[in-house]
Amino acid sequence: MECGGLSPDTGAENEGSLLEGSILPHDYDEPKFIDVVSCNQDGVEAEALAEMKRLCLAQPFAVLATQGEGQTYASLISFAISDNLRHIIFSTPSRTRKFNLISGNEKVSLMVDNRSENPDSINLICAVTITGQAKVLGNPKEIQKWGRILTAKHNYLQKFVESPTSNLILVEATRFFYVRRFQEVYQWTPGSDSLSP
Repeated sequence: MECGGLSPDTGAENEGSLLEGSILPHDYDEPKFIDVVSCNQDGVEAEALAEMKRLCLAQPFAVLATQGEGQTYASLISFAISDNLRHIIFSTPSRTRKFNLISGNEKVSLMVDNRSENPDSINLICAVTITGQAKVLGNPKEIQKWGRILTAKHNYLQKFVESPTSNLILVEATRFFYVRRFQEVYQWTPGSDSLSP
């Protein structure tokens, strides 16, 4: 991928520098897509990557998207993420739709955002979509390890996580799509040597 702004719909290169000026309303229909692995513009991608990591570590909740029976399904979850951003952990009872859907289809996505912090301006809202594969943890050592990580961030979940009817779900992240300033879209793959956070 060439370094520069690309429209996801047309693949046409946007005019002008990604760094020039502020985002104007008439620019909204021309998203800027930046692959942080394949290019670097004066450290902008490294800065965005650091912002994305702070967002993922700081926010307590995420929207989980699952799929099955020809239909997608969204759930609000409490989550924690590893420092290297490769794994996301959350808990759910066995008798839930999301548990059943994950059992049948491991492909999931999560969205994390800070909209509650910036209700007056969409240009100040940042969001990241994480795609990956989910699995139900069964190994006692893994359950103990990831259970501690989850409850360290959400101590009110201690009894819920330890309940025999609850399960820990571990998501292995495969790709991140970070959006800031309404239309700047950055793509990042965990484990990449380039511009790692």
